[in-house]
Amino acid sequence: MKLLAFLCMFAAAIGGGDEKGKAVTPVKLRPTTAVRGLDVNLGELCELPGDAAGAAIARIRFGPAPNQGFTRTVSRADVVQSLAAAGVDLATVKVEGADETIVQAVYVEISADELMDAATTTLQAQLGVEGGDVEFDAPNKPRILHAPPGRQSQELSARLRGARTGINTAVVEVDVLVDGTSFRKIPVTFKLQRFQQALKTLGAVRAGTPLGPETLALVREPMDQQTALYLDRMDLVEGLVAARNLQPNQRVTIGDCAQPAVIQRGDLVTVVLTRGRVKVTAKALANHDAPLGGRITLTNVQSRSTLTGIVQGQGLVVVPQ
Repeated sequence: MKLLAFLCMFAAAIGGGDEKGKAVTPVKLRPTTAVRGLDVNLGELCELPGDAAGAAIARIRFGPAPNQGFTRTVSRADVVQSLAAAGVDLATVKVEGADETIVQAVYVEISADELMDAATTTLQAQLGVEGGDVEFDAPNKPRILHAPPGRQSQELSARLRGARTGINTAVVEVDVLVDGTSFRKIPVTFKLQRFQQALKTLGAVRAGTPLGPETLALVREPMDQQTALYLDRMDLVEGLVAARNLQPNQRVTIGDCAQPAVIQRGDLVTVVLTRGRVKVTAKALANHDAPLGGRITLTNVQSRSTLTGIVQGQGLVVVPQ
């Protein structure tokens, strides 16, 4: 019985019969229509009256819009089924007009420059938040994209993929929003080059030479995996000397620096040896340069034996127990 009642209402909706006492809304199917959004509603398929009933029917979603370059055929029966699925009493509508309508989607061009501008603006904002000295190369432009213009709006929304940019790359996804709904996401990959300040020698520097503005310069250098090893501030070498011979234009590491020697090779120094409660002093010759607190080997002047001690001051070495 329910099926029979539905078929009767279906026939009335298409054929024009109506039940007594009920207002009938005419739903006139257009022969052709072009849609601007991601889906199709009955207001685009049919001509409807401007009253509340017509406005309610116009908002009913029929289905997705066809893809670019394709069309879709919609019949009167398809419209009636869509009305019934939306809960409309078929006895209150009359579907008329064309037997079927040809639906075509409207697409507009989004240029590669528009996509690149959105991606670049987002990357620059992210790099500004992260800080640091970073340059980026513009990638190959994405292909031209075609997208529906939307009933109300079409806009581009770009965001970085991930929480932060990578060491050498950053991917920005440009989302094409049609009426606030994502149509397609276009990934744009940028190559990054990070820079930092680094101390480099102005020329050849011999071991033991004091380090400072006379021998070093602070320059902008591309970062690599080993950059963290290099010194990046002049105050880090204040009071230090070159620990070894350095080549011109060489980046300086902490291993290239040393405290200045307070005892030079060949200096005659006082050596203090402790044996229990007894302290013995002797004279010895330094076998090499050594800074304050550094270990040094000595040659006893009298016995010619070798001693190893810790530099405690100018000309003073203590041999630990």
